[in-house]
Amino acid sequence: MNRMMTMCGVAALLAVGVTAYPTGAPSSVCDDPFMEPTYHRDYLNATGYNNTNQYTLRSSPAEGRPGIVEVTLTGAPFKGFVVRASTPGENNEGEFIVDEDSQFHALHCSSNENAAVTHSSPEFKPSVKLLWRDNNSGNHVFQATVVPTIETYVINIFES
Repeated sequence: MNRMMTMCGVAALLAVGVTAYPTGAPSSVCDDPFMEPTYHRDYLNATGYNNTNQYTLRSSPAEGRPGIVEVTLTGAPFKGFVVRASTPGENNEGEFIVDEDSQFHALHCSSNENAAVTHSSPEFKPSVKLLWRDNNSGNHVFQATVVPTIETYVINIFES
């Protein structure tokens, strides 16, 4: 009987562990300076790495859309991501534009709505293109974290 209960408990933990956060990171991740996926680290023993050019984060003005910035995250295919905009001296300024059909959704960080975005599905992505409303006249920094596999994550991806 005890063995059967132990097996059921292990199976339940494995089921939770395999799925992790398939529909996106929790809002709490965007208040962490490194945006580290603590669930992956603490419960799945995932290994974190600093970005060494495996991933690139770039931004440029969106053509024909004043005040809108296009943000692109590229690199090796990845399952999960978080991208945050911040203003030097302040946290999480700006606003990501998310429509109902997108494959990502906004996160509400501290008291700022739509200050970060995360994935909505666990499917592999070769890149992500986002739109951000510039509320700071260009005074912003973009930062990302990527989860290539359930066992690994890459932090400190800053726009180049």
